[in-house]
Amino acid sequence: MSTRALGLAVALGVLVGGPLGAGAGWIAWGRPAGTMARQVSALESAASQVQGEREHLHRELAEIVRERREMTATAEQLRAQVDAQLRRLEALSEELAPPAASAPDTLR
Repeated sequence: MSTRALGLAVALGVLVGGPLGAGAGWIAWGRPAGTMARQVSALESAASQVQGEREHLHRELAEIVRERREMTATAEQLRAQVDAQLRRLEALSEELAPPAASAPDTLR
């Protein structure tokens, strides 16, 4: 084979082999990569939804905690009021109690 024929064969091989290699590469990696890209996109979308739900639940939990703290503060105030009223009633009860009558000296 002459050098010109050899050069032509190499050039033809490059021209035909390049597109064939690219096509084979696309078949081997392009389609699976496209499928994987769609899967990654779906996972990113699901992750975004989960993150949104997480943030929503965090806000709701913070609201519940705030409400419970308010309820606790209110309960403490009511307990203090009831204790004060109980002390006043006990003091009033002691004031209104009949005086202790001295026992008659009938045993003499």
